Amino acid sequence: MITDTSKEKTIDVPTPVNSLRAGFELIPSVKVMINIGAGFDIPTGTFIEGSRGEYILNGGLGSLTGVVGIGNNFKTTMLWYMMLMAMSRMYGSHGNMYDTEINIHEWHVLQFIMAIKDFEGEDIISNGRLDITDKTLYLGGAYWDKLKEYLMNKIKARKTHLVKTPFFNRDRKGNLEILRPTFSLVDSLSEFVTEDVVKMQNDNTLGESGANTVSMRQGLQKNRFLQEIPALAGGAYNYTLFSAHIGETINMDPYSPPAKKLQYLQKMKIKGVPEKFTFLMNNCWWAHDAKPLVNKDKVPKYPRDGDDSIVGETDLNLVRMLQLRSKSGKTGVYLEVIVSQSDGVLPTLTEFHYLDSMDRFGFEGNLQNYSMTLLPDVKLSRTTVRGKIDSNPKLCRAINITSELCQLYEHHRNRYADVLCSPKELYDDLKAMGYDWDVLFNTRGYWVVDDMHPLPFLSTMDLLRMRKGLYTPYWLKK
Repeated sequence: MITDTSKEKTIDVPTPVNSLRAGFELIPSVKVMINIGAGFDIPTGTFIEGSRGEYILNGGLGSLTGVVGIGNNFKTTMLWYMMLMAMSRMYGSHGNMYDTEINIHEWHVLQFIMAIKDFEGEDIISNGRLDITDKTLYLGGAYWDKLKEYLMNKIKARKTHLVKTPFFNRDRKGNLEILRPTFSLVDSLSEFVTEDVVKMQNDNTLGESGANTVSMRQGLQKNRFLQEIPALAGGAYNYTLFSAHIGETINMDPYSPPAKKLQYLQKMKIKGVPEKFTFLMNNCWWAHDAKPLVNKDKVPKYPRDGDDSIVGETDLNLVRMLQLRSKSGKTGVYLEVIVSQSDGVLPTLTEFHYLDSMDRFGFEGNLQNYSMTLLPDVKLSRTTVRGKIDSNPKLCRAINITSELCQLYEHHRNRYADVLCSPKELYDDLKAMGYDWDVLFNTRGYWVVDDMHPLPFLSTMDLLRMRKGLYTPYWLKK
């Protein structure tokens, strides 16, 4: 019942009745994203209450992800990291990679795999969890036909592949079930070519008019591919990643109107992909401005050990990632990601570098010798932090929590203002409440399927709510 104050009378509002519902089947209440760390989760996600009162960060890797850039800016390395990190946390998952540029070396991929701690040394290539193929074996049409058959079979066998997530289902009486996540990577869509286009090229020499429509024909096939993939990949929970090339726009017709572009991609164009690529991606990142990460004396800023302190060593690189489009977070967000040419993305060192760049958020001490506020007994310096990250899980957890807390201030200060606090307040107040930080560090901040992990779950938001007396971890004995 509503009171109309302008005429001082009461208006009866009809109560909705189920007989008026159209009866459509409803989508899942959560579009599940997979946590991948390295600063990607907070800007793309939001915290959602789980089935046991915990707060889960639903962010990171979405259903469709694009990474674009010019050559030598580590866009392929970024995609490998995203897919492999997600696979390492989704037990029993499988992945496949389609190399259209025919330049992937399996030994290098294996190095990336072994550098991800969550795999615990598992060789997912040898045991069949990861398939790598290229267009010497499958041209674009054959690849899509095989992938489509795989996805349709996975959907048909739905009951076989169901797993439980920690999220609530729609009626909030149980856990949301999804198909076990799988993964596909196409590197790159710019060089994706189908059989009919190859035939046109073979049937016509350079300069012959019969080849004039090659680009148009290939554009139509890629457009069809991008039209079909969202529904199939989304329905099958097959997280699909693409790379694409980028370059300057050259307008050959001075009288043509300017093409509409992504807000943050002026004077540049994503090459060899249809316009649909720019608006179908859940997240589309631009990898650019890659440069060696060295100190003033030209040695690596974060050496692994004394042998790494060599002038001119360029294994470590800093890559700027700009969010061109996001359907789950803010557009225009910048991340700086540390990449090792041998080991791939270094997530914890990336988070540490982010804190250092944010006025040393969560650090205590001087510029040469310091510690994390959450872990004051572990002394750090620029030249020792990388080695200690490799050997100290508590340090990794302290850096991860502090980094997410800093990102919450940067991206969601108003949204979570009622629980946000400084690292010092978080550390001191939880300690005063009787919590043991050694126990709190022996946790994970990312969600998994079917509770298949030896470490209990504890998100950064859980810690903030614990400080306010709003939550007690479901796994913690009183």
